[in-house]
Amino acid sequence: MSLVQISPIQSSLVENVNNVSTSKVGKQIDWATQIDLSHLKDEQKLKVMDLLSKYNSVFAQDIAELGVCDLIEHEIHLTDQIPTRQKPYRVPYNLKPEMKKQINLLLEAGIIQPSKSPFCAPVLLVKKADNSYRLVADLRKLNSKTQSLIIFHCQT
Repeated sequence: MSLVQISPIQSSLVENVNNVSTSKVGKQIDWATQIDLSHLKDEQKLKVMDLLSKYNSVFAQDIAELGVCDLIEHEIHLTDQIPTRQKPYRVPYNLKPEMKKQINLLLEAGIIQPSKSPFCAPVLLVKKADNSYRLVADLRKLNSKTQSLIIFHCQT
């Protein structure tokens, strides 16, 4: 086990890890202050904050920043080619505006798009701890038809 000496500059960064400023880590990462690092040792906190600062540009701050990856086309291999179709779930009247808002946000961000696929899965809103809602798709029926992917593990 080795002991690590923390310099005064690093020490002040650790003490202010929940109040990160651009002058201490180089880039604006205000969003990183929302990450709970209290379970980490001081040295680990520094490494995490350095990593977040170094690769700040790869983290989306907003759903609109997610973008689209067109490097590969995703394929789902099924046990048969019969499309799964499920009727939409009923949405309580008071949640319809929230569902429309979230769907429109995803459409505007380019994350989802209209489709004429023979496959259909229902969506629903799940209440989060902060009383907001998360839009989720119920893909259990489709998942039950996917082929198992065997990945061999090589020990080195």
